[in-house]
Amino acid sequence: MSTPDRATVNSKNRKELKTPLCIELISKMSSQGYFPMSQFVKECLTHPQHGYYTAKKHVIGSEKADFITAAEIPFFADVISAWIMDAWQKMGTPRVLHLVELGPGRGTLMKNMLKQIKYSNPHLLHFLQIHLVEVGAARMEEQKTALAEFQTSQKKIKWWMDLESIPFSLEPTIFIANEYFDALPVAQFRYTERGWVETCLEVDEDPANEAHFHMVHAPSGSFSAYLIPNDVRSSGKVGDCIEVNAVGMQAMELVMKKMVDCQKAACLIIDYGKDEHMHSTLRGIRGHKFVDPLLSPGEVDLSSWVSFKQLRWALERLETARRHLKWFPIMTQREFLQWGGIDVRLAHVIKDEETKSAMKILQNYRRLMDPDEMGNSYKVFVAQTRSFPNVSPFFQEMPLPPLESGL
Repeated sequence: MSTPDRATVNSKNRKELKTPLCIELISKMSSQGYFPMSQFVKECLTHPQHGYYTAKKHVIGSEKADFITAAEIPFFADVISAWIMDAWQKMGTPRVLHLVELGPGRGTLMKNMLKQIKYSNPHLLHFLQIHLVEVGAARMEEQKTALAEFQTSQKKIKWWMDLESIPFSLEPTIFIANEYFDALPVAQFRYTERGWVETCLEVDEDPANEAHFHMVHAPSGSFSAYLIPNDVRSSGKVGDCIEVNAVGMQAMELVMKKMVDCQKAACLIIDYGKDEHMHSTLRGIRGHKFVDPLLSPGEVDLSSWVSFKQLRWALERLETARRHLKWFPIMTQREFLQWGGIDVRLAHVIKDEETKSAMKILQNYRRLMDPDEMGNSYKVFVAQTRSFPNVSPFFQEMPLPPLESGL
């Protein structure tokens, strides 16, 4: 008889075996009584020893991976590199351009972008200074291996634990965040007889339940509750749910401050989500399947749909952002890739391929473009400083709401 691994359930009426992180979280919850859901997600993804992104290797981009992202598909990088080159031209072809990627995964997207830039515009490759913002040691080593051919003795490529650590200012910069914001922990609130209360977790000791945790309402108020949008706060009904991406909004504000410091800067965000408030979207992904997000802490990827409305509000509410930046209406990934000539690239690449390779290329193309796959669910949001012409394919900035308005 085979032995079940630690993430499988032993029997119908018994708990799953505990992961190392599960044991640690049970200890923490037992001492404090409950745990905000956002803190649970943060621990599961970025715990120094047991976090999904910090400890586990090879989770992205292979058949054995839990998920495959657009970053692993060369077409995708080709279009983004074209966008980078367009932005550089609009900035006036500066002789130094910083390229910052948030959450660079295995380094595949950056590698493919640099390959395309080297082919299309070698001068720009010479001018680039690369910055990768990465919290996971295992991920960082993968990125260094992937990008070794582009590293120089002058350290053209540098790694940082967080965006705040990047020391540059004044020089032109482009920020890339592909599937970064969906992995940031969101706070969830539900409307009860007591009003809006935060969703928390506590230890579940019922042997009939698989997970060692279950969701509960916080017994008291939450510091994050002030971020609940005004229109939602005033119209709540019992049972309503709202997700507040406080960490994402803070990250957006920090990117904005860096952009203002750079004087000429642009930011490209691509993620799955909507231009509206999100509700109960937390999900676990393992082996290309959705699973209970409370199972196997540290061994399941956790993500939530991105509220682009909240990211945009993080800019709209700040006078500095309104004065120095402009941003554009959300578009679908399908629209963005069509602008970037993905159909022409497909025809060029596929004509010389063998049948098996051609089928794989077409499969990747459909994954990126099909409305039922990534084509419509993934959105593109771009912001830039007002100091140079609009980057393509954006021609009209979004109008600003009154400063005093809420989300």
